[in-house]
Amino acid sequence: MKEKDLREKHLFSKNDVFSSAWNELSGDEKTCAQPPLLFAADDLTEAPTELVTIINGALLHRYRDVFKQCKDKFGLNIALFGLENQTEPEGDMPVRVMLYDALGYYAQTQQHDRPKKLIPIFTRVLYFGYTKRWNTPRSIGDQCTISPSLASRFQNYRIEVFELAWLSDEQIERLTGDLKVLAVFLRKMRRQELDDWPDLEIKYVPEVLDLLTAITGHRQFKQNKRKYAKRQGRITMCELFQKHDNDLIKKGRAEGMKQGEAKGRAEGEKCGLAKGMAQKALDIAKNLIAMHMPEEDVAKATGLSLKQVQALAVGA
Repeated sequence: MKEKDLREKHLFSKNDVFSSAWNELSGDEKTCAQPPLLFAADDLTEAPTELVTIINGALLHRYRDVFKQCKDKFGLNIALFGLENQTEPEGDMPVRVMLYDALGYYAQTQQHDRPKKLIPIFTRVLYFGYTKRWNTPRSIGDQCTISPSLASRFQNYRIEVFELAWLSDEQIERLTGDLKVLAVFLRKMRRQELDDWPDLEIKYVPEVLDLLTAITGHRQFKQNKRKYAKRQGRITMCELFQKHDNDLIKKGRAEGMKQGEAKGRAEGEKCGLAKGMAQKALDIAKNLIAMHMPEEDVAKATGLSLKQVQALAVGA
């Protein structure tokens, strides 16, 4: 798997955005109550995203997207938190997350100076897709066919998947910062409501634009990054996305005019050719009528209707 380098300033490597994804995201859609605070941004430090383990002589090499360790007020590790970012549903996501967590626990058991208790590991999946929902398994059980006689003994492993584009109003209301910006953007893209952008401030502008480029494929976000990278201070969603919409509209109009001109030329040439062929048929018909050819034969020779030939004969 290709390494995802956090030095490229991935949005969720920022401690405040990362903590928002854990403290403010909740599966409860019916209440506006803020979930209990799990940890503060200042409690987080980077944990290795590279997982390299040798088991029975076999090398296992994996990379997590974002991984943080959480410490208490005494500086002791109390938990490890990970985020996996997806722009497309992945059918084997439960197996993949389970493997990451298992390798994390295994690595702890191999430390000579480790405490008696293992540090618990928690992982969430953030889904950035907005054209379709997450329609693949969310547990190992979903990937298995389990005999009813064995169901009670099956150790299922579930993953948390948050579909940001499908969060409810209540869920979005609980969000803050750039995570809320991202959720609002994805929902508006899903609904195709590309206007009336809220006045939400964007803190990490280059990182947000990098992520939106990857999610949407729109090059305008990448171009805007160069512009705003030199600008001091933060901007709002309204300012940034209104500019993006105007760029798309301008580009669309230019493409439309270009296509319209090309289509117009083609239609004009086609129309001119048709008119020329029709006039040529009329001229030939007049000559044949002047030579006293039967009207039925003139119609067959020129492709004109008998009525057209008769009208020409009357006017001759």
